[in-house]
Amino acid sequence: MRLIRRETKIDFFGKRKIFFTLSALFIILGLVTFICRGKNNFAIDFTGGRLLQVRFEKPISLNQIRDSLKKVGLSQIPIQEVGKGHREIVLKTTAETSGILTQFHQELSDNHFEIIADEMISPTMSKSLRRKGLLAFFYGMIGILLYIAFRFEFRFAVCGVIAVFHDILITVGFLALFGKQIDSKIIAALLALVGYSINDTIVIFDRIRENLRKSKKTNYTELFNKSINEVLSRTLITSFTTILVLLSLFFFGGNIIHNFAFTLLVGVITGTYSSIFIASALVIEWEKKSPHRFRV
Repeated sequence: MRLIRRETKIDFFGKRKIFFTLSALFIILGLVTFICRGKNNFAIDFTGGRLLQVRFEKPISLNQIRDSLKKVGLSQIPIQEVGKGHREIVLKTTAETSGILTQFHQELSDNHFEIIADEMISPTMSKSLRRKGLLAFFYGMIGILLYIAFRFEFRFAVCGVIAVFHDILITVGFLALFGKQIDSKIIAALLALVGYSINDTIVIFDRIRENLRKSKKTNYTELFNKSINEVLSRTLITSFTTILVLLSLFFFGGNIIHNFAFTLLVGVITGTYSSIFIASALVIEWEKKSPHRFRV
């Protein structure tokens, strides 16, 4: 089941400065775009707005709803179908719901509807959700740092966490570049990405530790290169099969999970890249600046 049949001898560390520069460019571009977009980066889950739930008398498609809202400039607001029978929808918007209801009366007059809920999401609640999302990420990072420091050593732990931050920053940058708004589903995707990314990195770190035990060589660049080449097939197969699933969700999962799938798709590709080219290369850079034998 090896994707790569023969043993590879790719020099992953010889061009590490090129990959560091490439990552830095992506991160800077993403951060600049994120800063320029400001509050537009966040959905009403984190900025406040209105939640409108409407039940129609006859089944109606989400495309009909979007076509109707497009005429009043609201085609991009999140719309979710709930319940059974394709009759009930939930909209989240910062616009006045009276304009939306007027549009429904005009465009969908042949399909009577009733308002189930028209609620305000307060900025205070949004701030609380944003704070809890950041705290969840922060505590996750501390847990990862402690785990890797215990299982390997501090150098591996810090470099692994830096690689995770690298993945999150690039993924958030892509969200900004493609005009996606961060909501609770995207926060869930980012937290899932943290687990996926660090798991991929730990597999490589584990092979490095095995080879450190077997060899008494102190040429760590050569040993690290050998370790990554040995698990390269496993890493690529894992990422490839995961990407296939995410592509299915992205193209066929519907609008509700479109941004969720997009976030994970970008994140898995970035996480695979960082596991191979960034995390271990950072350990090598640390070792060169402060040389001492690794704990095995």
